[in-house]
Amino acid sequence: MDDAAFQQLLLREEDLEESFYGEEPSAAYDPVYVSGDESGRAIVDLTNMLTHGTHPETVHHASALFTNVVGSVVFHHVAEFGRGTCRQIYQELFDAVHACAQYRMELNDGVQLDIARVDLGPVELGDGGFLVRWLSAVDHFRIETAWVIVAKDDILTFVNARIPDESEIQRLARVAVDRVAELTGAS
Repeated sequence: MDDAAFQQLLLREEDLEESFYGEEPSAAYDPVYVSGDESGRAIVDLTNMLTHGTHPETVHHASALFTNVVGSVVFHHVAEFGRGTCRQIYQELFDAVHACAQYRMELNDGVQLDIARVDLGPVELGDGGFLVRWLSAVDHFRIETAWVIVAKDDILTFVNARIPDESEIQRLARVAVDRVAELTGAS
């Protein structure tokens, strides 16, 4: 699969049920671990690595960002890895999320978020996946987010959404994983 074909794996505006606008994923969101559970450092490092495709076994990677006027956000990262690395990275992410109850991170714009895991469970997609829900706090604001991370063959799909409807994150993850199966010919 070439780079152009790999971009087709990303979610698109028409995949979203609300009115969203595609944006360029911004480096301004690159988090830095500040404190809390040490596994939070691994989460930050792994998500940054996925976003930028910096793992040495990354064959292809792509990211998409969608926002809407009411503050809902969808990030979608997809990465293909060589040499069986996808399952290893998936397991590292799962282990870090499972071990992490809370951590603090800082965005490039200086905003610090206190993040607490609310829920963690399996999703029946691809070769296995999980859904984790987080509660982030900035001053008196509370932000609920959910991630679905799924491994399918050598491709890792990461959907990160701040959408009030909990079922929407699972629907978006299913769309993303189905697209991987369609374009790679994997069942």
